[in-house]
Amino acid sequence: MIKAVVSCIEGLEEVTQLELNEILKVESKIIIPSRISFNIKKEEDLAKFILFSRSIIKGYILLEDFKFNDFDSIIKKAKSIDFIHMKGTFAVRCERSGTHDFGSQDIERGAGEIIFKKYKIKANLDDPDTTVIVDIIEDYCLIGIDFSGEKLSKREYRIRTIPNPINPCLAYSLIRIADFNPKKSLLDPFCKSGEITIESALFSLGMPNCEKNKDKLLFNKFLKVDIKFKIKDKDLKIIAVDSFQNNVRSTELNSKIAGINKNIRFSRMDVDWLDTKFKEKSIDMIITVPPIPTASNPIKDIEKLYKEFFYNSEFILKKGGTMTLATPIPELIEKYSSEFKFKKLKEMKIKYQTAEWTILVFSL
Repeated sequence: MIKAVVSCIEGLEEVTQLELNEILKVESKIIIPSRISFNIKKEEDLAKFILFSRSIIKGYILLEDFKFNDFDSIIKKAKSIDFIHMKGTFAVRCERSGTHDFGSQDIERGAGEIIFKKYKIKANLDDPDTTVIVDIIEDYCLIGIDFSGEKLSKREYRIRTIPNPINPCLAYSLIRIADFNPKKSLLDPFCKSGEITIESALFSLGMPNCEKNKDKLLFNKFLKVDIKFKIKDKDLKIIAVDSFQNNVRSTELNSKIAGINKNIRFSRMDVDWLDTKFKEKSIDMIITVPPIPTASNPIKDIEKLYKEFFYNSEFILKKGGTMTLATPIPELIEKYSSEFKFKKLKEMKIKYQTAEWTILVFSL
């Protein structure tokens, strides 16, 4: 068996594990927060998962994982590893989070010297045949062969974004946590540049994440992978709304690039108009990331907005309908949800944008 590792947003591992079960039918375990390991029979399985998963940021074949004390202990462990795919040229990339007395370049240089001496192949930092990844999180180190390359959260449809857009991996995770399916109507009343509605449509239609840029993925350097898929024919009820016309236009453009603009309805609308534009008890679920206080959007305006949002959401959501929100200020969300008839079903803590965020699921 071959051991593989994928990374995701910390706190959202359950979504990635759900995908692993759906796509590869394999069991998995969380090694450390945001890193999930699983066994595969052949390397093509990892390539398939990278192509179809919408929640992961990176994927690689795991050669060794261990706790370390210092730089020397990492280099010593690297000397004992039997690296695979060592033909042609190579590069070492170190991704590091935490406080250490060494830098990423120190690791890359040290591991690179070991591989050069052991396998007599040249380094190529621009276009290597094989990329070794040294993945360091605090005092934990994972070393492997990179199958993905650039971050998989960089969706090809994101041509037009706004300041502080939603990470597409978070957007996708929200729809899975909400238990969205194509038969349900979904409304995002703060759609920003469209990540939640676009990910919902792509998921509903069964479109792989990396289909358009699959040739750029690193596994192509040493694997020939031909994975077929069929786009599903679905009549979707996905609605993207925002009070800013620029956000609605950004969502429209991005959805057109994604090839699913005909599957989403777009509208510029303030939240206090929701009860006039949608029938009572007509929406199955609301999934969104509400605005947060800023210098130009002070707390008093946000509180007014939240009150209008929950008031109108209570009117348009069906009985048993759900609302799934991601926020760094859960206390404010809960303050106004409790004023209306919303019951909290679930609360999850995640690490997002270097801060602690909360995902809240409510129902009527």
